[in-house]
Amino acid sequence: MGTGPAGGRVARRPQRDASGRSIAAARHARASLCALASPLIVLTALAATLALPLGCALPGKLYRVAPGITGRLMGGALGDDARLRLVVLHRESKALHDRQTVVLDSQGRFVFEPTRMEIAGHEFSKVYRLYLHLERAEGDRVIWRAQMSRRALDGEIRLDCQLDRPLELGQACRVEDPLAQPWLVADGERTFRRLCASCHGSAGRPDPALQDPTLPNPPPDLRRLAERHGGRFDRDWVTRRIEGRMLSESHRGDGMPIWGERLSAEFERYAEGDELIGATLDPLVAYLASIQRPPVE
Repeated sequence: MGTGPAGGRVARRPQRDASGRSIAAARHARASLCALASPLIVLTALAATLALPLGCALPGKLYRVAPGITGRLMGGALGDDARLRLVVLHRESKALHDRQTVVLDSQGRFVFEPTRMEIAGHEFSKVYRLYLHLERAEGDRVIWRAQMSRRALDGEIRLDCQLDRPLELGQACRVEDPLAQPWLVADGERTFRRLCASCHGSAGRPDPALQDPTLPNPPPDLRRLAERHGGRFDRDWVTRRIEGRMLSESHRGDGMPIWGERLSAEFERYAEGDELIGATLDPLVAYLASIQRPPVE
């Protein structure tokens, strides 16, 4: 209100913007929109915060489901046509997949970038299977297979690949630093509980009260493998001991199952059964290394 010529009060005209709208009305509209938007922003942030612990994924976002993978392929004539192809599959939904193909350098080295995929809802926390194919003119061979939950990823994976590695020592490619890979140790722990815990105890220490009296020898404390070998965890010795098919008859008589034979019959035939045995043995041996007392370096 203002003062008129005769001392009376007159109404002020409302200020208007260039479009003729009342500035006060525009401010009121913006305030109303902000009031409506604030809860939406909070709810969106809350959904994003809860998505991770609840095992859900946000639509339209790319998630890292496999780390970067590097290594060197040795032990055989590769030829100029050799390629490596990495296939990543969702274990329950084959529609969720990714693949990369790389060329080996002159020294047989290779590098795969981390795999990122758009995934949906509850599938966020599931397990992914990785297959590393060596492709040459004479055929395709799976030289490494692994499975991991994206929740257990930690840094890149370095592979040691020897094409002439004996089958009783696992896959042609093995993880160089297994104790630095939580997903590998976790996979091995699941296998241990499924195959080994009934005799060797839930954490590698047998419980005498639960031992099978028909066994010819009591199961050893698997936490002391390194201690019994001068403080060194011999990865190859442990792998051979579990696989079992190359052991002498004297070793076969101690009641230890020949897991190489049992696993060969158990595996799905994605690739040659014998080569897939290593996909079980490698994580299992990594888990055994992780429970040594005292810990191995």
